[in-house]
Amino acid sequence: MVFVMRIRLITTLVLVMAVLGSCTDPRIGDSVDDTFVTELISQASADVESQHFDSAMEKAIQALRMAEQADNQLQRVKALCCITGIDIMTSRDSAAWESAIRAEGIARKEGFREDLAGILISKAKLCSYAEISPETGRNDEGLGYANEALAIAEELSDAEKQAEACYVIGSLYINKNRWNDQIDTALYNTAGRYLDKGQAIADTYDIPRLKRNGIMFRSRWFQQGDRNEEAVGYFTQVLATLKDSDHLTASSLYDRLVRLYTRLGDSQKALDCHDLYVRHLQQYIIQKNDDILQETQTKFEVEKKERAIEIGRYRTAILVLAVILALGALAAAFRKIKTVRKRNTALARSNSINEQIISFLSSSLRSPDNKFSSEFETLSSQAASMTESQIREKCSEIAAKTDLLSDEITKYIGDLLIERRNRIAETGLSQREIEIIRLSAQGFKASEIAEKLFLSVHTVNTHRQRIYSKMEVRNISEMLSKSKSLGII
Repeated sequence: MVFVMRIRLITTLVLVMAVLGSCTDPRIGDSVDDTFVTELISQASADVESQHFDSAMEKAIQALRMAEQADNQLQRVKALCCITGIDIMTSRDSAAWESAIRAEGIARKEGFREDLAGILISKAKLCSYAEISPETGRNDEGLGYANEALAIAEELSDAEKQAEACYVIGSLYINKNRWNDQIDTALYNTAGRYLDKGQAIADTYDIPRLKRNGIMFRSRWFQQGDRNEEAVGYFTQVLATLKDSDHLTASSLYDRLVRLYTRLGDSQKALDCHDLYVRHLQQYIIQKNDDILQETQTKFEVEKKERAIEIGRYRTAILVLAVILALGALAAAFRKIKTVRKRNTALARSNSINEQIISFLSSSLRSPDNKFSSEFETLSSQAASMTESQIREKCSEIAAKTDLLSDEITKYIGDLLIERRNRIAETGLSQREIEIIRLSAQGFKASEIAEKLFLSVHTVNTHRQRIYSKMEVRNISEMLSKSKSLGII
């Protein structure tokens, strides 16, 4: 009788698992689920878009390890491409080059043409970034990679990679003129043709990211040709065609117009454009906040649906268990009720967090009644040289002084400050370069900076040239102005 009861209990449990479904590991034995690897790479790319580079790198490395375990060459290439892109965006050029070489070798051997085009574009970008002096130029090498990438992209009708390749080619031709006392007209015109071609593709296929890249490269091209008034007309025309919701592109355009009007000596228009730059940047941040809220709301709705499905499965399981084994059904019911209650508690807490974030966003950190705003502003100006953990720790210290800020709001403020730090990281400035900028802002000369940092004057000047290149400025005055707007000083 006991044996029969055990058989029935096992049968019941199997049937319950069939009814309720089970969560399985994406890895079965030694095999790897390709869908799971693809999802990891997709999540890493999304983290890159939101500038959460540490999280992106963790996912990309996990995807690479799983692809290598499964000996899936295509997934290996895609993971390596993702790692290369993250290293480029975080100024780890040497590491990016190594990953690109590994990915290129596999792509050429296996015939992955589409991925090869992206890898060659990354290599061309790294060659472009290498030029910090006439002796370090790798422009011709970069042109070889970029032209091959363009040919592959045209063969595959890949519009996005065509535009990217054209932009990089234009940038490399701009580099070739960079150290000339008088620019080579042929090189300058060639750079312009490729920038026109890339912009035309980006406009035709309406790719916002590539449109913004085109603006950046076009700004360098106009500046090199000393065509400030023409640049003003071009950027003004582009602004007139922008969608009202494209605040990120608008802020980039107004940022460049500030510098152009400054060069032209029109300080009033420069100030007006700076106000518009700040306004559009604030609107862009609000858009991102709205996206975060929408994501939170979506997760909440998904959890509600999952709970409804779970309750439906639970009820079905109760009926099955009641027919097969009454005692087993009661035990399962008690366990399931406990699970549902925990889920309800979690959902209620999620909803509370959602309401707190909405309430927080409706108020201003800059309110005169908020005595903590100055502390957060100070932290914001220091964030460029702090790690993510240091920023979060400092936010917690400030929040500990008041009962007005919950843990969720404190975390949210930390996210905003980390996002600003990542904007500074986009320039590619190293800690040493940021240190030199700050010493320059204090009025120290190159010889004095060299003495303070135990460097040679030549090394300090080399660092300054690299800073100018990364920040797209021509002198100390422009460097300090842009550094102030980014919050470096």
